[in-house]
Amino acid sequence: MSEVELPSSPYGDFLGIQIVEAAAGKSVCRLALQEHHMNTGGRVHGGVLTSLTDTAAGVAVRSVRPEGKSSATTDLSISFIRPPLGKTIEAHAEVIHAGKRLFRTEISVFSDEKLVAKTTATFMIVDAAKN
Repeated sequence: MSEVELPSSPYGDFLGIQIVEAAAGKSVCRLALQEHHMNTGGRVHGGVLTSLTDTAAGVAVRSVRPEGKSSATTDLSISFIRPPLGKTIEAHAEVIHAGKRLFRTEISVFSDEKLVAKTTATFMIVDAAKN
């Protein structure tokens, strides 16, 4: 997979998500964990993992969606396997079905090379917003 220049979203930037790779319906996104990513129990907040998977899936979809179109998440299901214990989390996303209107993705999240979450997400292809 080679790197493609895709801009991050303002929300992704706020969290600190880095797009590492994006091409041909696949992506890798990484997040260096900070104190503000933790819950009151001192573990990574589930919403942070979910946001990373949604971002990685969206980037994978953006790498192959029709030109001039946009995409929006229609559903996302995450299974937490184990708490991430490393200093970073990394999501690997792949488009497994690209239809006319719906793109289906699978995402795996790793920390210290251990699987910490599995996710599926569906995106609807929509007209790009007019500014």
